[in-house]
Amino acid sequence: MKTQTLRFFFFGIFALLTAFTSMAQRGSQNPFLDREYWAAHPDLNDIEAKVAEGHSLTEANGAGYDPTTFAIFGGNPVATINYLIEKGNDVNRRTHDSRTYIFWAASRGNLELVQYLVGKGARIDLKDSHGYSATQFTAASGQSNTKIYDFLIESGADLKNEKDHDGRDVLLVAAPRVKNLDLIDYFISKGLRLNTSDNHGNGLFNIAAQGGNIDVLKALVARGVTIDKNTNTNENAILFASRGGRGSSNSLAVFQYLEGLGLEPNITSNDGVTPLHNLSRSASDLAIFRYFIAKGVNPNSADKDGNTPLLNAVSRNKQEVISFLAEHTSDINQTNNEGHSALTLAIQTNSASVVAYLLEKGAQTNILDKKGNNLAYYLFETRGNPRDFDEKVAALRKAGFDFKKRQADNSTMWHLAISKNNLELLIKVQAFDADINAKDDQGNTVLHYAAMKSSDAEILKFLVANGADINATTEFGETAYDLAQENELLSENNVSLEFLK
Repeated sequence: MKTQTLRFFFFGIFALLTAFTSMAQRGSQNPFLDREYWAAHPDLNDIEAKVAEGHSLTEANGAGYDPTTFAIFGGNPVATINYLIEKGNDVNRRTHDSRTYIFWAASRGNLELVQYLVGKGARIDLKDSHGYSATQFTAASGQSNTKIYDFLIESGADLKNEKDHDGRDVLLVAAPRVKNLDLIDYFISKGLRLNTSDNHGNGLFNIAAQGGNIDVLKALVARGVTIDKNTNTNENAILFASRGGRGSSNSLAVFQYLEGLGLEPNITSNDGVTPLHNLSRSASDLAIFRYFIAKGVNPNSADKDGNTPLLNAVSRNKQEVISFLAEHTSDINQTNNEGHSALTLAIQTNSASVVAYLLEKGAQTNILDKKGNNLAYYLFETRGNPRDFDEKVAALRKAGFDFKKRQADNSTMWHLAISKNNLELLIKVQAFDADINAKDDQGNTVLHYAAMKSSDAEILKFLVANGADINATTEFGETAYDLAQENELLSENNVSLEFLK
């Protein structure tokens, strides 16, 4: 019974993946999911013409954005938004990160649209997946138009009691994005406190430091806001500043200013995080890295998850930063708690040039993660299709990596490739000479999985043409033909399965 349950679980997962893939493919053809379309402010006649062509006004893409959201992003008039809502988009529809339309409208300062949405029944009490209310998300986006906040308050927003997952009120949420204290003073006039803190004991100065605005920090000091370290977490403003903003980092001047206040640069949180851990994710100014190393911050220290600054950097940062940290690392093959080395993470998310560099520095190719998966697994364990696949494969081959070795669950390169449902990848995998009829621990071959997740016959026919055994059975005696008959997408597309008999 347990094995059968697992089989249905995997079948369900494949069905969902296929459905999402199909949705994404349809979305790429739907002009209403094209941000540029809405940026051009199409008139209602054009919109209706495309609806007549069969395009959906209610479809969402894989990230949860729908036509109404893109129309708001594009600054389209209220009449257009009204048309979209009247055509079946509920005013409180959850989109990306569980945000409703009023989140997007308010964050962009579109008071007219916010007023319209509230008039249509938009709820002010909803929260997104980060725990933000519409008011908080608006503040987190850097919106400084107080008329937006005035209207949200009039409509029921409760600034004193609205808190995100970390217990931060709107004043704290706004702090990293403000350009001066005007918005902070506005929130204080609405009853919030200057010396407030979140659930972890982080106060206004530390949180504001993440934004790196020295003028704001100076103004807070002048107001008497405490700059003390958070004794609950052992974090100070320098550690917060090292986080930077989304996709950005603060300048060396920010850290020097904070040090000048008497704050310690060589700081390690209770979770083992140092400034170098945070900076390594996105900062590119090597002078900042040199500054912290000169102050005694250890470039080899691991946080509670076992990640070093180098391990953080190889996941997403540039070659220059990775090379700098690699030169300061004591062990290029150090792994985190999941068994990921720098090479593992670079293969998964970074470029082929980073992979080649790490190999030149002595990165081992025989590394296994804690689940027993080797490096080949991480070629495919990516969002979307693998990056620099051919180049990474060539680099690993040159280093002597054996692509015929199976993963911990006995899956082969064929099994890994079918997870992407991409014929081009499968054609490339053919060159690895892996056994196309090998079964994994679930008792399935690549053809079985293809039968469960394909939406057409292309991949199935390719596998059969290259030796996949149509008579191979699962642990339950099912052939690829049997599984394909259960595949609703193949049925909906009227795919003939005779070649699988």
